[in-house]
Amino acid sequence: MISALLKGVLTKCIYQLSRLAPRDGGKAVLGSYKNRLSDNAKYLYLHWQQTHFIRSIWISGDKLLINKLNQQGMEAYYRWSLLGIYHALTAKYYFYNSYIGDVNQYFANGAVKINLWHGTPIKRIEFDIINGPLSHVFNPKENTSSPLQSLLHHQQYTQPDVMLSPSQLTDTIFSSAFRLPPQALLRSGYPRTDFHARYPKQKQSKQTIFHMMKTRLSPHSKLILYTPSWRDNLSDTNPYQDAFNWQALSEYLVHTQSLFLLRLHPNEAHLASEYDHHPHIIDISQWEDVYPMLQEIDLLITDYSSLFIDVFQYQVPIIFYRFDKANYQEQCRDNYDYVEKISKVGPEYQTFETLFEAITKGKQEDNAEKRGEISFVCCSPYQKSYQEAQAHFWEPSNKDAFTHIETFITRFQPT
Repeated sequence: MISALLKGVLTKCIYQLSRLAPRDGGKAVLGSYKNRLSDNAKYLYLHWQQTHFIRSIWISGDKLLINKLNQQGMEAYYRWSLLGIYHALTAKYYFYNSYIGDVNQYFANGAVKINLWHGTPIKRIEFDIINGPLSHVFNPKENTSSPLQSLLHHQQYTQPDVMLSPSQLTDTIFSSAFRLPPQALLRSGYPRTDFHARYPKQKQSKQTIFHMMKTRLSPHSKLILYTPSWRDNLSDTNPYQDAFNWQALSEYLVHTQSLFLLRLHPNEAHLASEYDHHPHIIDISQWEDVYPMLQEIDLLITDYSSLFIDVFQYQVPIIFYRFDKANYQEQCRDNYDYVEKISKVGPEYQTFETLFEAITKGKQEDNAEKRGEISFVCCSPYQKSYQEAQAHFWEPSNKDAFTHIETFITRFQPT
């Protein structure tokens, strides 16, 4: 406890001193969680590397990633290199997906901090968390003062100046979870979902995906994406071991020449390697992200991952597989109240047998328009709710996040 407090005091001192550094209004630094090139910050960075609207610099603790970006002609620096520190101290804008530590937690004071976030909240986040292991950070049961918590959890208690918010619903959530005033919310879509509308040539076709996986593509092949949410109960067990009959699933995939793409949360990604030895089950947990191929996915299987809200734009059928629902609700963070209603966009299964039956029923019509209707038999009754949810979350006026962000920067600059 004492060492954590001393570290917190040192961090706060450096953070306060960083406010003295002069900030360049023509420069932005960007970064992402776990030192990856991913999510909203990635796509904003790639966009600006092409348009040069502002000098954009990627900061990461992964030297291999930095070298890769440099070899591609993009500006990027290792976090603790002299240039990495210099740009973190002098950039006017910080863009990140989770916390300022995505870039540099010590040198953000004095910069405009824009939190792009990494999903539409399904589970309660930040100061809305009232149960589960993370509650001790934001709402500790013991009588711990806010200043003390701020010392122990510097990044979590550092407010962004601006957050992207695509709807009135997310306005309410972000205002509460991050303790933000309404004027700190920028109505906008997300770079991760808008990028490929601007740059369609960077999408991945189904043929390309199957070729990458060295699998022959047939007219009946399906591309199934499984993206469960993180089980934040900190259990040492692998929750997916008994959740699937991996052998039976693999045999079905081989028979139909289909692929099951397994993408676990970054905090559980190491667990996926236990299953990708099964033919046609592919671990993509270490991929940067899945957005280049979302338009080709035939079925999304998830539990509470907000990716299901992102795929509304691509008319991807959704199945909710909640094999540990009772335990999850008891030990992990609560969901927001709206989730129960929005979950009506697809069927829910709690056993592998019922899930497997739904998958193997396949499509209503093999020759149906790929995105003209929700074509999986089990998903058809939910089509009206699906379309209503899509309209609710993705208003046409909020498309093209890049324009909204650049307009904000232009207005922010002194005249």
